[in-house]
Amino acid sequence: MFNTTRTARLRFSVSLVGVVALALFTACSTQEPAQDDPTADQDTQESPAPTGEGPSDNTPDDGTDEAAADNDEVYKVIDAVEAEYADGIIISIELENQGSLYDVDVVSDDTVDELDVTPDGDVSLDETESDDDDIRDAEQANVTVAEALDQAFDEHPDADFDEIELDEDDDNLHWEVELLDNNGAEIELEISAS
Repeated sequence: MFNTTRTARLRFSVSLVGVVALALFTACSTQEPAQDDPTADQDTQESPAPTGEGPSDNTPDDGTDEAAADNDEVYKVIDAVEAEYADGIIISIELENQGSLYDVDVVSDDTVDELDVTPDGDVSLDETESDDDDIRDAEQANVTVAEALDQAFDEHPDADFDEIELDEDDDNLHWEVELLDNNGAEIELEISAS
């Protein structure tokens, strides 16, 4: 009888240890992540969706917000022209009349249309010409005007837009970008278009 009781106690102990181990395992696997751990919640945090155009909306509060807001205007002009010329390729944009008008050249249907575009996105045709060099350059460019501006503003986030033009020198296709710094001084950049 002593052996039976001992065996029963042993089985009971082993069973109890198994139940406790299972309870601990279950408790550990369903525990909520700690709030102090910044990576615990990583999969559920939402980050702002990229727009694919213009400088980042997550800029620090060091005066660059104003430049970013001013530069958003040139992206609105690009959107307005691309809405009017779905198959067109913008090859130049120049800020005119102290910011009240943009001169935009767009290649479309083997012609170069010179447009006047307001900051509100009103597009009007100024002149049409046929420039074989501009048409060829537009067809060979692999970097769009918006992509070139993105790169320029990444390099100079506090600068303001002035002008951009697709150009080719010595078989080197590039975007010539002119920005203005906080003091109004020109910043000239060349960004590869191929």
